[in-house]
Amino acid sequence: MAKGIIVYVTRTGNSRKLAEMTSRETGFPVHEIQDLVNRKGIVGWLNAGFQASTKKATPILEQPVQLTDLDTIILVYPIWASSVCPPIRTWLNQHKEELRNTQFGLLVSNLGSPGERARAAFEREFYPLKAFEVIREKETETEKLSIIKNFVKLLGL
Repeated sequence: MAKGIIVYVTRTGNSRKLAEMTSRETGFPVHEIQDLVNRKGIVGWLNAGFQASTKKATPILEQPVQLTDLDTIILVYPIWASSVCPPIRTWLNQHKEELRNTQFGLLVSNLGSPGERARAAFEREFYPLKAFEVIREKETETEKLSIIKNFVKLLGL
């Protein structure tokens, strides 16, 4: 049986919901990364996109987590400027040694833009992905669950 964790960051709560739905499908626990940068309002939103597109790592807060015995990491986060969101970048850099032999799945949420550029940005900067899916915020709960089930299947879980 696979041992894994779902790591997420959220600005509006949408990624938290997706992480929890994915947890119900996989049995993996969820682990929140708290973004310590204020991203409220239009200025926060613009800053998020700028920091993502310029590959910034930003301060985070997280609870201690054991990663060395896991074989699967599922990342859930919003697409910002078709890039890796800065809190995830920080987390991946901080845990690089522990994650070396782990398979990755990436589940991203967005408002409608294509997700392939976000996938390519992640794989260029970090690791190859075993599974990737995009969930648009406007999709119904049934559609989201269907996408998550397909995603879990792609991971071989």
